[in-house]
Amino acid sequence: MKFNLNLASRRHVNKRVLNHAFVATLCLLLIFGAWQVNLLLTSTWELQQNRQQKDAVDQELRVLRGGPKEPLSATERSALEQKFEAVAQLQQQDAFRWTELLDRMEELLPAGVSLQGFRPNYTKKTLSLSGRARSLEKMRLFLDRLLKDKGFEQVYLKNHSRITVKDYAGKERAAIAFSIQLEGIF
Repeated sequence: MKFNLNLASRRHVNKRVLNHAFVATLCLLLIFGAWQVNLLLTSTWELQQNRQQKDAVDQELRVLRGGPKEPLSATERSALEQKFEAVAQLQQQDAFRWTELLDRMEELLPAGVSLQGFRPNYTKKTLSLSGRARSLEKMRLFLDRLLKDKGFEQVYLKNHSRITVKDYAGKERAAIAFSIQLEGIF
């Protein structure tokens, strides 16, 4: 213990220890600040890399989905819409079950009547049938069966005429040629 220490006359602060503590604290703050700056720069760089990778993946995804790389102009868009409409119409035509229709026609077709042609009109949703019958009664029977069937909205006899045809033996006989239009079939 120091007996010559006068506590009333001067401040007794150990400046040397205080300076060392100040320098140590300053060094720790500088190290901590440098570490924070390093984290900030690293995070910024990683964020930029992630954004670039996301943009690249989004671009690849658009290409894989069939989308354009850049926005379309109005003319390109209208041309693309027309192509889509054409594809949709083809899909609708392809989706129609012809085998079901032919099975139904086979059930409705009486003996002595034969069909020779089917002409679909997908835009008007009609089907034109052309055929031949041995007699007018056979043609009427077929027409009546078509009218009674619930699968057709309207059945129209477009025309009919008397013709002569050769049978399997080569003999000529009278027959009826007819044309019928079915609506609401597609």
